[in-house]
Amino acid sequence: MKIELETNDFDERSYCHLCGSTFITKEVVAKAYNEAGDYITDVCPQCIATGAEGISLRMRSRAEELRAVAAQLEKLAWGNIEAPSIEQLNIMNQIVKALY
Repeated sequence: MKIELETNDFDERSYCHLCGSTFITKEVVAKAYNEAGDYITDVCPQCIATGAEGISLRMRSRAEELRAVAAQLEKLAWGNIEAPSIEQLNIMNQIVKALY
């Protein structure tokens, strides 16, 4: 993986897939690319601050978290799922909007 600094035309909320945090980009943003040169993600300042070794540790920690979430989702997917209909969601949104 290669991380490069690039200029950024506007401030926006961004997501660092390496550690899972959100951040606001500034005039310059760090962007991660895979070995083929494909864009992966914007990289947060906290990851950059830890250096290459720290980024690796943060990525491994994030991978562990994602594996735990994936295992939980897999278990839940095989169970009974009770969910409202889209119509119920739309009606509730209209009611709440009318109350405010």
